[in-house]
Amino acid sequence: MDISYHDVLLVGGGGAGLRAAIAVAETNPSLSVAVVSKVYPMRSHTVSAEGGAAAVIKPGDTLDDHAYDTISGGDWLCDQDAVEIFVKEAPEELLRLEHWGCPWSRDADGHIAVRAFGGMKKMRTWFAADKTGFHLLHTLFQTTLKYKAVSRYDEWFVTKLLV
Repeated sequence: MDISYHDVLLVGGGGAGLRAAIAVAETNPSLSVAVVSKVYPMRSHTVSAEGGAAAVIKPGDTLDDHAYDTISGGDWLCDQDAVEIFVKEAPEELLRLEHWGCPWSRDADGHIAVRAFGGMKKMRTWFAADKTGFHLLHTLFQTTLKYKAVSRYDEWFVTKLLV
């Protein structure tokens, strides 16, 4: 049995797993992070996402409007506290992805292009052509390579955890 030792274990190497690995590496570079994925990251299901990611950046839009659209679109079943946090943090997170190299689509003036999507009443969905998931995942994958503390175990299966 192969045994690996790490301070943090993330099971899943898609968008969420890679973003979590980056967050740990940025927060505490001394921690060793393992990302275990049953597939190579670029084969994760994140690649399938085409629509985009919503965040308020245009005049006339508000965080409250975004939260309302999200909660009502979820038939009031969403964790409203989680939605409030998500809506507040989304603009900064999507700009961070841009700084890391995500090629968001642009309008004729060179600004981030947004569109209506997924029940949003205002145009606030950022997108990267029709391959948003692919570009998000590629950006996160490339960013993880900057952190020596992040180790990837691609095409591995977690069968036992020793604590």
